[in-house]
Amino acid sequence: MAYKIGYIDPSFNTPEELIMAANLIPYRIFGDPTIDLMDANKFVPPNHCFWARNCLQRGLNGLDKEIKGIIITHACDCSNREYDIWFEHVSYDFYYYLNAPLKRDKLSLKFFINDLKELKFQLEEHFGVEITDKKLYEAINLTNEIRKLLKKISEYRNKGLLLGSEFHAIIKNAYKSDKKDVLHNLKEKTKKLENKEPLPYIDTSKKRILLTGSILDDTEILKYLESLGFEIITDDLCIGTRYFHHKIEITGDPIKDIANFHLSKPPYSTEHPSSGRFDFIKGLAEKYQVQGVICLVQKFCEPLLYEYPFFRDSFKKIGMPFIFLEKEYKRESYSQLTTKLEAFKEILRGVKK
Repeated sequence: MAYKIGYIDPSFNTPEELIMAANLIPYRIFGDPTIDLMDANKFVPPNHCFWARNCLQRGLNGLDKEIKGIIITHACDCSNREYDIWFEHVSYDFYYYLNAPLKRDKLSLKFFINDLKELKFQLEEHFGVEITDKKLYEAINLTNEIRKLLKKISEYRNKGLLLGSEFHAIIKNAYKSDKKDVLHNLKEKTKKLENKEPLPYIDTSKKRILLTGSILDDTEILKYLESLGFEIITDDLCIGTRYFHHKIEITGDPIKDIANFHLSKPPYSTEHPSSGRFDFIKGLAEKYQVQGVICLVQKFCEPLLYEYPFFRDSFKKIGMPFIFLEKEYKRESYSQLTTKLEAFKEILRGVKK
Protein backbone atom coordinates (compact mmCIF):
# COMPACT_ATOMS: atom_id res chain seq x y z
CA MET A 1 0.00 0.00 0.00
CA ALA A 2 1.33 3.41 -1.01
CA TYR A 3 1.36 5.92 1.83
CA LYS A 4 0.35 9.56 1.45
CA ILE A 5 1.44 12.93 2.73
CA GLY A 6 -1.51 15.21 3.29
CA TYR A 7 -0.97 18.89 2.69
CA ILE A 8 -2.96 22.04 3.37
CA ASP A 9 -2.27 24.88 0.99
CA PRO A 10 -4.66 27.79 0.35
CA SER A 11 -2.68 28.50 -2.83
CA PHE A 12 -0.44 26.03 -4.65
CA ASN A 13 3.14 26.23 -3.37
CA THR A 14 3.58 22.70 -2.04
CA PRO A 15 6.28 20.75 -3.95
CA GLU A 16 4.45 17.57 -4.95
CA GLU A 17 7.56 16.34 -6.75
CA LEU A 18 9.58 16.19 -3.51
CA ILE A 19 6.89 14.06 -1.90
CA MET A 20 6.70 11.78 -4.95
CA ALA A 21 10.50 11.34 -4.97
CA ALA A 22 10.20 10.05 -1.39
CA ASN A 23 7.95 7.24 -2.71
CA LEU A 24 4.89 8.90 -1.19
CA ILE A 25 1.66 10.20 -2.73
CA PRO A 26 0.95 13.92 -2.32
CA TYR A 27 -2.63 14.29 -1.14
CA ARG A 28 -4.17 17.73 -1.04
CA ILE A 29 -6.60 18.03 1.85
CA PHE A 30 -9.89 19.57 0.79
CA GLY A 31 -12.68 20.83 3.00
CA ASP A 32 -16.09 19.20 3.33
CA PRO A 33 -18.97 21.72 3.37
CA THR A 34 -21.39 19.09 4.73
CA ILE A 35 -19.74 18.65 8.14
CA ASP A 36 -20.32 20.49 11.43
CA LEU A 37 -17.46 22.58 12.87
CA MET A 38 -18.23 22.05 16.56
CA ASP A 39 -14.76 20.76 17.50
CA ALA A 40 -12.83 23.23 15.33
CA ASN A 41 -14.77 26.10 16.87
CA LYS A 42 -13.30 25.19 20.25
CA PHE A 43 -9.87 26.22 18.97
CA VAL A 44 -10.63 28.93 16.42
CA PRO A 45 -12.99 31.95 16.67
CA PRO A 46 -16.04 32.05 14.37
CA ASN A 47 -14.69 35.03 12.40
CA HIS A 48 -11.74 32.89 11.26
CA CYS A 49 -11.71 31.63 7.65
CA PHE A 50 -14.53 29.12 7.15
CA TRP A 51 -12.43 26.92 4.86
CA ALA A 52 -9.43 26.74 7.20
CA ARG A 53 -11.70 25.83 10.12
CA ASN A 54 -13.36 23.18 7.98
CA CYS A 55 -10.03 21.55 7.11
CA LEU A 56 -9.14 21.55 10.82
CA GLN A 57 -12.43 19.83 11.59
CA ARG A 58 -11.63 17.17 9.01
CA GLY A 59 -8.30 16.58 10.72
CA LEU A 60 -9.95 16.35 14.14
CA ASN A 61 -12.51 13.90 12.71
CA GLY A 62 -9.72 11.72 11.31
CA LEU A 63 -8.30 11.55 7.80
CA ASP A 64 -7.56 8.55 5.56
CA LYS A 65 -5.46 5.86 7.23
CA GLU A 66 -2.99 5.98 4.33
CA ILE A 67 -1.97 9.52 5.28
CA LYS A 68 1.25 9.33 7.31
CA GLY A 69 2.16 12.98 7.68
CA ILE A 70 1.03 16.56 7.22
CA ILE A 71 2.60 19.55 5.45
CA ILE A 72 1.05 22.98 5.98
CA THR A 73 2.26 25.59 3.52
CA HIS A 74 2.58 29.28 4.26
CA ALA A 75 -0.03 31.44 2.54
CA CYS A 76 -2.54 33.52 4.53
CA ASP A 77 -2.34 34.24 8.26
CA CYS A 78 -5.44 32.18 9.07
CA SER A 79 -4.08 28.93 7.65
CA ASN A 80 -0.57 29.65 8.95
CA ARG A 81 -1.63 29.87 12.57
CA GLU A 82 -3.57 26.62 12.37
CA TYR A 83 -0.30 24.69 12.07
CA ASP A 84 0.16 24.83 15.84
CA ILE A 85 -3.37 23.51 16.43
CA TRP A 86 -2.87 20.64 13.99
CA PHE A 87 0.49 19.80 15.57
CA GLU A 88 -0.96 19.68 19.09
CA HIS A 89 -4.36 18.08 18.45
CA VAL A 90 -4.19 16.00 15.23
CA SER A 91 -1.96 13.02 15.81
CA TYR A 92 0.70 12.41 13.13
CA ASP A 93 4.36 11.53 13.57
CA PHE A 94 5.47 13.72 10.66
CA TYR A 95 4.72 17.44 10.43
CA TYR A 96 6.38 20.14 8.39
CA TYR A 97 5.59 23.84 8.04
CA LEU A 98 6.71 24.92 4.57
CA ASN A 99 7.52 28.61 4.69
CA ALA A 100 6.80 29.53 1.07
CA PRO A 101 7.83 33.18 0.53
CA LEU A 102 5.33 35.78 -0.60
CA LYS A 103 7.96 37.91 -2.34
CA ARG A 104 9.58 36.96 -5.64
CA ASP A 105 13.11 38.32 -5.60
CA LYS A 106 16.49 36.57 -5.53
CA LEU A 107 16.60 36.52 -1.75
CA SER A 108 13.17 34.87 -1.64
CA LEU A 109 14.31 32.24 -4.12
CA LYS A 110 17.38 31.46 -1.99
CA PHE A 111 15.18 31.27 1.13
CA PHE A 112 12.70 28.90 -0.55
CA ILE A 113 15.45 26.64 -1.91
CA ASN A 114 16.85 26.27 1.61
CA ASP A 115 13.41 25.43 3.01
CA LEU A 116 12.82 22.84 0.27
CA LYS A 117 16.19 21.27 1.08
CA GLU A 118 15.15 21.07 4.72
CA LEU A 119 11.87 19.39 3.73
CA LYS A 120 13.85 16.94 1.61
CA PHE A 121 16.09 16.14 4.59
CA GLN A 122 13.13 15.69 6.95
CA LEU A 123 11.33 13.35 4.52
CA GLU A 124 14.49 11.26 4.07
CA GLU A 125 15.15 11.04 7.81
CA HIS A 126 11.59 10.22 8.86
CA PHE A 127 10.66 7.75 6.10
CA GLY A 128 14.09 6.19 5.61
CA VAL A 129 14.36 7.02 1.91
CA GLU A 130 16.90 8.71 -0.34
CA ILE A 131 15.58 11.48 -2.56
CA THR A 132 17.97 11.58 -5.52
CA ASP A 133 18.11 14.04 -8.40
CA LYS A 134 17.06 11.20 -10.68
CA LYS A 135 13.91 10.54 -8.65
CA LEU A 136 13.15 14.25 -8.54
CA TYR A 137 13.42 14.62 -12.30
CA GLU A 138 11.29 11.52 -12.86
CA ALA A 139 8.63 13.17 -10.70
CA ILE A 140 9.07 16.52 -12.47
CA ASN A 141 8.68 14.90 -15.90
CA LEU A 142 5.52 13.15 -14.71
CA THR A 143 3.89 16.29 -13.30
CA ASN A 144 4.92 18.29 -16.37
CA GLU A 145 3.17 15.73 -18.57
CA ILE A 146 0.08 15.96 -16.37
CA ARG A 147 0.08 19.76 -16.63
CA LYS A 148 0.43 19.53 -20.41
CA LEU A 149 -2.63 17.28 -20.67
CA LEU A 150 -4.66 19.38 -18.23
CA LYS A 151 -3.90 22.46 -20.30
CA LYS A 152 -5.11 20.67 -23.41
CA ILE A 153 -8.26 19.36 -21.72
CA SER A 154 -9.04 22.80 -20.27
CA GLU A 155 -9.48 24.20 -23.79
CA TYR A 156 -12.56 22.04 -24.30
CA ARG A 157 -14.40 24.30 -21.86
CA ASN A 158 -14.07 27.09 -24.41
CA LYS A 159 -15.41 24.79 -27.12
CA GLY A 160 -18.50 23.95 -25.07
CA LEU A 161 -17.55 20.27 -24.90
CA LEU A 162 -16.58 20.18 -21.22
CA LEU A 163 -18.37 21.79 -18.31
CA GLY A 164 -16.38 23.90 -15.90
CA SER A 165 -17.62 21.71 -13.05
CA GLU A 166 -16.45 18.57 -14.87
CA PHE A 167 -12.99 20.06 -15.31
CA HIS A 168 -12.91 21.13 -11.65
CA ALA A 169 -13.55 17.51 -10.62
CA ILE A 170 -10.68 16.39 -12.87
CA ILE A 171 -8.30 18.83 -11.17
CA LYS A 172 -9.41 17.70 -7.71
CA ASN A 173 -8.69 14.10 -8.64
CA ALA A 174 -5.23 15.10 -9.91
CA TYR A 175 -4.47 16.69 -6.53
CA LYS A 176 -5.30 13.65 -4.42
CA SER A 177 -4.48 10.57 -6.53
CA ASP A 178 -1.34 8.68 -7.48
CA LYS A 179 0.14 10.73 -10.31
CA LYS A 180 0.69 7.67 -12.52
CA ASP A 181 -3.02 6.91 -12.30
CA VAL A 182 -3.78 10.57 -12.97
CA LEU A 183 -1.69 10.53 -16.15
CA HIS A 184 -3.45 7.40 -17.40
CA ASN A 185 -6.90 8.85 -16.70
CA LEU A 186 -6.03 12.13 -18.40
CA LYS A 187 -4.86 10.34 -21.53
CA GLU A 188 -8.15 8.45 -21.66
CA LYS A 189 -10.14 11.64 -21.10
CA THR A 190 -8.22 13.41 -23.85
CA LYS A 191 -9.06 10.65 -26.33
CA LYS A 192 -12.76 10.89 -25.50
CA LEU A 193 -12.79 14.65 -25.90
CA GLU A 194 -10.92 14.48 -29.19
CA ASN A 195 -13.62 12.18 -30.55
CA LYS A 196 -16.47 14.46 -29.50
CA GLU A 197 -18.40 16.18 -32.27
CA PRO A 198 -18.25 20.01 -32.24
CA LEU A 199 -21.41 21.76 -31.12
CA PRO A 200 -23.70 22.57 -34.09
CA TYR A 201 -24.75 25.90 -32.55
CA ILE A 202 -23.89 28.38 -29.81
CA ASP A 203 -26.25 28.60 -26.86
CA THR A 204 -26.55 32.38 -26.45
CA SER A 205 -28.58 32.03 -23.26
CA LYS A 206 -25.45 30.92 -21.38
CA LYS A 207 -23.12 33.65 -20.19
CA ARG A 208 -19.40 33.09 -20.61
CA ILE A 209 -17.56 33.90 -17.39
CA LEU A 210 -14.15 33.72 -15.77
CA LEU A 211 -14.30 32.38 -12.21
CA THR A 212 -11.87 33.64 -9.58
CA GLY A 213 -11.80 34.04 -5.81
CA SER A 214 -10.67 32.15 -2.71
CA ILE A 215 -9.89 28.47 -2.74
CA LEU A 216 -13.03 26.85 -4.20
CA ASP A 217 -12.73 23.13 -3.58
CA ASP A 218 -16.42 22.18 -3.63
CA THR A 219 -17.42 21.24 -7.19
CA GLU A 220 -21.06 21.79 -6.25
CA ILE A 221 -20.59 25.58 -6.25
CA LEU A 222 -19.55 25.41 -9.92
CA LYS A 223 -22.55 23.20 -10.71
CA TYR A 224 -24.72 25.79 -8.97
CA LEU A 225 -23.34 28.57 -11.19
CA GLU A 226 -23.98 26.44 -14.26
CA SER A 227 -27.56 25.80 -13.16
CA LEU A 228 -28.12 29.57 -13.25
CA GLY A 229 -26.96 29.78 -16.86
CA PHE A 230 -23.28 30.65 -16.47
CA GLU A 231 -20.65 28.91 -18.58
CA ILE A 232 -17.26 28.73 -16.84
CA ILE A 233 -14.89 29.15 -19.77
CA THR A 234 -11.73 29.74 -17.75
CA ASP A 235 -10.63 30.48 -14.19
CA ASP A 236 -7.98 31.90 -11.92
CA LEU A 237 -8.13 29.18 -9.27
CA CYS A 238 -5.50 27.01 -7.58
CA ILE A 239 -7.91 24.12 -8.20
CA GLY A 240 -7.90 25.07 -11.85
CA THR A 241 -5.68 27.05 -14.21
CA ARG A 242 -2.99 27.88 -11.65
CA TYR A 243 -2.19 24.18 -11.24
CA PHE A 244 -1.13 23.70 -14.85
CA HIS A 245 -0.52 27.14 -16.36
CA HIS A 246 3.27 26.79 -16.08
CA LYS A 247 5.60 23.82 -16.26
CA ILE A 248 8.83 23.19 -14.38
CA GLU A 249 11.81 24.23 -16.50
CA ILE A 250 14.68 21.75 -16.19
CA THR A 251 18.15 23.24 -15.72
CA GLY A 252 20.09 20.54 -13.86
CA ASP A 253 19.28 21.50 -10.27
CA PRO A 254 15.89 19.94 -9.43
CA ILE A 255 15.37 21.71 -6.08
CA LYS A 256 16.10 25.09 -7.64
CA ASP A 257 13.89 24.22 -10.62
CA ILE A 258 10.96 23.43 -8.30
CA ALA A 259 11.52 26.65 -6.34
CA ASN A 260 11.71 28.69 -9.56
CA PHE A 261 8.49 27.11 -10.78
CA HIS A 262 6.52 28.13 -7.71
CA LEU A 263 7.93 31.65 -7.57
CA SER A 264 7.32 32.28 -11.29
CA LYS A 265 3.63 31.34 -11.29
CA PRO A 266 1.03 34.12 -11.57
CA PRO A 267 0.73 35.79 -8.13
CA TYR A 268 -2.06 34.68 -5.83
CA SER A 269 -4.25 36.87 -3.60
CA THR A 270 -1.86 36.37 -0.67
CA GLU A 271 0.94 37.96 -2.70
CA HIS A 272 1.19 41.67 -3.41
CA PRO A 273 1.04 43.95 -5.28
CA SER A 274 -2.35 42.88 -6.64
CA SER A 275 -1.59 44.36 -10.06
CA GLY A 276 0.20 41.19 -11.18
CA ARG A 277 -2.82 39.03 -10.38
CA PHE A 278 -5.15 41.49 -12.10
CA ASP A 279 -3.01 41.50 -15.24
CA PHE A 280 -3.10 37.69 -15.33
CA ILE A 281 -6.89 37.59 -14.96
CA LYS A 282 -7.33 40.36 -17.52
CA GLY A 283 -5.19 38.38 -19.99
CA LEU A 284 -7.31 35.26 -19.52
CA ALA A 285 -10.55 37.26 -19.86
CA GLU A 286 -9.37 38.80 -23.14
CA LYS A 287 -7.99 35.54 -24.53
CA TYR A 288 -11.23 33.62 -23.94
CA GLN A 289 -13.55 36.57 -24.65
CA VAL A 290 -15.58 36.14 -21.49
CA GLN A 291 -18.53 38.40 -20.83
CA GLY A 292 -17.85 38.90 -17.15
CA VAL A 293 -15.83 37.92 -14.07
CA ILE A 294 -17.33 36.29 -10.98
CA CYS A 295 -15.24 36.44 -7.79
CA LEU A 296 -16.47 34.00 -5.11
CA VAL A 297 -14.87 34.54 -1.73
CA GLN A 298 -14.97 32.38 1.38
CA LYS A 299 -16.38 34.36 4.28
CA PHE A 300 -13.64 36.12 6.30
CA CYS A 301 -11.04 35.64 3.55
CA GLU A 302 -8.91 38.69 4.37
CA PRO A 303 -6.54 38.66 1.34
CA LEU A 304 -9.46 38.78 -1.10
CA LEU A 305 -11.31 41.40 0.94
CA TYR A 306 -8.16 43.50 0.98
CA GLU A 307 -7.73 43.53 -2.80
CA TYR A 308 -11.43 43.90 -3.67
CA PRO A 309 -11.43 47.72 -4.07
CA PHE A 310 -8.48 47.53 -6.45
CA PHE A 311 -10.11 44.78 -8.53
CA ARG A 312 -13.47 46.57 -8.58
CA ASP A 313 -11.92 49.79 -9.86
CA SER A 314 -9.56 48.06 -12.29
CA PHE A 315 -12.29 46.03 -13.99
CA LYS A 316 -14.49 49.13 -14.16
CA LYS A 317 -11.72 50.98 -16.01
CA ILE A 318 -11.53 48.32 -18.73
CA GLY A 319 -15.31 47.95 -18.97
CA MET A 320 -15.40 44.34 -17.78
CA PRO A 321 -18.47 43.38 -15.69
CA PHE A 322 -17.27 42.13 -12.30
CA ILE A 323 -19.12 40.83 -9.26
CA PHE A 324 -17.63 40.09 -5.84
CA LEU A 325 -19.62 37.68 -3.66
CA GLU A 326 -18.74 36.55 -0.14
CA LYS A 327 -20.14 33.14 0.81
CA GLU A 328 -20.18 30.69 3.68
CA TYR A 329 -18.60 27.28 3.29
CA LYS A 330 -21.94 25.46 3.46
CA ARG A 331 -23.88 24.08 0.51
CA GLU A 332 -27.22 25.20 1.90
CA SER A 333 -25.95 28.80 1.75
CA TYR A 334 -25.21 28.76 -1.99
CA SER A 335 -28.80 29.58 -2.91
CA GLN A 336 -28.48 32.84 -0.97
CA LEU A 337 -26.38 34.11 -3.88
CA THR A 338 -29.12 33.55 -6.46
CA THR A 339 -30.63 37.03 -6.55
CA LYS A 340 -27.29 38.81 -7.01
CA LEU A 341 -26.15 36.30 -9.63
CA GLU A 342 -29.41 36.58 -11.57
CA ALA A 343 -28.99 40.35 -11.57
CA PHE A 344 -25.41 39.97 -12.80
CA LYS A 345 -26.64 37.67 -15.58
CA GLU A 346 -29.03 40.42 -16.70
CA ILE A 347 -26.12 42.83 -16.90
CA LEU A 348 -24.26 40.36 -19.13
CA ARG A 349 -27.13 40.24 -21.63
CA GLY A 350 -25.80 43.41 -23.17
CA VAL A 351 -22.21 42.11 -23.44
CA LYS A 352 -21.24 40.55 -26.77
CA LYS A 353 -19.46 37.22 -26.85
